[in-house]
Amino acid sequence: MKILFVVSWYSSKDAEVLKEGIFHYEQTIALKKYADVAIYFPFDNSIETDFSDTIEHDIRIFRRNNKNKSRIIKNINYLKDYKTIKKLFSPDIIHAHVASGVGMIVARWKKIFNTPYILTEHMPVEMMNLNIRKNFKKFKYIYNNSSKNICVSKDLCQKLQNLYPEIIFSVIYNGISLKLYDDSFIKNINLNHKINFGIVGVFYDKEVKGYQYLLPAIKNLVIKGFDICLHICGGGEYLDYYKTMSSNLGITDNCIFYGQIENNHVYSIISKMDFIISASLYESAGLSVEEAMLLGKPLVVTNSGGASSLVTENSAIIVEKGNTEALENGIEKMIKTYKKYNSESIKQYALNNFEINSITNKYLQIYKELLNNKLRGH
Repeated sequence: MKILFVVSWYSSKDAEVLKEGIFHYEQTIALKKYADVAIYFPFDNSIETDFSDTIEHDIRIFRRNNKNKSRIIKNINYLKDYKTIKKLFSPDIIHAHVASGVGMIVARWKKIFNTPYILTEHMPVEMMNLNIRKNFKKFKYIYNNSSKNICVSKDLCQKLQNLYPEIIFSVIYNGISLKLYDDSFIKNINLNHKINFGIVGVFYDKEVKGYQYLLPAIKNLVIKGFDICLHICGGGEYLDYYKTMSSNLGITDNCIFYGQIENNHVYSIISKMDFIISASLYESAGLSVEEAMLLGKPLVVTNSGGASSLVTENSAIIVEKGNTEALENGIEKMIKTYKKYNSESIKQYALNNFEINSITNKYLQIYKELLNNKLRGH
């Protein structure tokens, strides 16, 4: 069986550390045990050629540079690319990720080449602009032509089901692969404060991850006399902006910004934390929430939708999103109660729901069903 992932984001070709598309990479590695898998990333304007076919981190990656091209030329190129990929790889299954990115590409492939696809939706409904009629109809077309529509959280599934009641959506969580910790990196983690907690999130947006509410909450807790440190993992465009904010708030000594680091180093940091925070305004799911739970860590999460739908009352405190006082109160409550949470119980729940091998098996069943239907001419 040959599976082609068509992804809306992925790290650049020369990236030493994967920043975007880590889920796609890890899912591909897990699937390689059972099938031949490749990735097509049609929006990589960093490559020098128009199209590339390379092996990167043990994965075959097809890339398209569509820089400075008209929409018509882009669409023609996507069709040409599929013809090329069919000759070089000949996929049995097309698995698209995120309708707003690659959805129309695979929908056109189906219309012209009669190639069925399934789609996993990772994007929060709040970012889809479905109040715009054109967008609403486009997404409906993409979902309606997909052989299977999968959401990465119950919250996202319910929201899309309400918007498109005639289309069936199902839930498969993002799969998480636990990494071995780097002992040398653990030794460098500063744990000088009495209470240490972490947050993981790329600074790709100025507001979505909720740092503008979290950092003032940290300041208020410091003023109250709590000996705390927030460990912040993630790089991106607005990293320096929030570093400056922490300095202006006078909490530089209570925040450690690690920037963009390898995923196993993130796991090293999480493993040393007393608890983890997700302060997002909205999420489709929350990989960092799943990772924290797999490591047995309790959480303070905002009612951001996807992230808050992943946790249970035995693993997290849920607080109002976009609210500094709510975050402050939730963190203070967690500081006083985190030792009462059952780490093994949290870990077991996460293993049952998020561990990558069980997620892979769920996708394999879908692939086999689709392939059998294809062979029968359905």
